[in-house]
Amino acid sequence: MTGKELSAVLAECAARTEIARAGVEEARRKQEAATAKQNELTAMLEERWAEADARWQEERVVMQESARKTDAIIAELKEGRDERRALIEAIFRVIDRLDRQQPPPPPDLRSV
Repeated sequence: MTGKELSAVLAECAARTEIARAGVEEARRKQEAATAKQNELTAMLEERWAEADARWQEERVVMQESARKTDAIIAELKEGRDERRALIEAIFRVIDRLDRQQPPPPPDLRSV
């Protein structure tokens, strides 16, 4: 191999090395851009998760309040049912007492 050929091979190797170095630099830039984008998206997701968690907490409080109101309504309905039952029983007792106080109808009375 002559000096010229050796110089040509060295120049070609140097050119290939430079191309490879440029490729490595380009890959590093792309990797850094991708990492930055991933960090940005991660921060955005964490923010959205925090907002969603806050909304969930608010909804949880509203649901608990709604459950308390529902329980109060059910208690009132049960109380009303108990009162209605007591009133009906009282009415029946009064009817029974009135039936015992009145003499039976005369046998010659026709039923209509």
